[in-house]
Amino acid sequence: MTRGLAIWRRRAGLLAAAVLFLAANGAFFLWYRGTAESRQEALEARRTALAAEATSAEREAARLDGQSRRLSQVSAAIGDFYGKRIGTQRATLAAIVDEIHSTLKRVGIAPAQIAYTIAPMKGLPLSQMTAGFTFAADYQKFKRLLEAFETGSRWIVVREIALQGAPETPGSISARLTVATYFSEEPPPDTPPSAPRGTPAKSARRRS
Repeated sequence: MTRGLAIWRRRAGLLAAAVLFLAANGAFFLWYRGTAESRQEALEARRTALAAEATSAEREAARLDGQSRRLSQVSAAIGDFYGKRIGTQRATLAAIVDEIHSTLKRVGIAPAQIAYTIAPMKGLPLSQMTAGFTFAADYQKFKRLLEAFETGSRWIVVREIALQGAPETPGSISARLTVATYFSEEPPPDTPPSAPRGTPAKSARRRS
């Protein structure tokens, strides 16, 4: 009798543990089911936020890529300007002046005088030379002159234009044109190496 009671007590304990386990599982299931909607909403909000971050990152990458391309183009233009299109005043002044005169002659324009001015540019390792002249010509020659300066092999840009009609000659104009070009700084002169300290200077002696 005592042995059977002990067995039933053991079984009752196991049954109670099973009931508690089932009750806990049921409670967890009910909690999980009750909070599934809120978790789904949180996951959806997180997915939307991540999609917005990805879109923003793509826009920023595209912007940086565009800036990189523009900087590359600017760098190439600067390299072309300093490396190929201009030189020092000493090396290129004669060629620039000859280019201006040759362009005027090729187009068929002969100004009475050309005034040249050279001045350093503040904050840049450059000097600017301007050439101003006045001439009378028909409008077609004027257009050809502008195109010749803009497409020439030398870096010559049109800086100022002043036009005035010529009533005495129909179809002609009187124009004042100023073009400009640039020279890079002269390289520093080479300095001879100084004699080491303690070395006596050699003096030339006359032979008697």
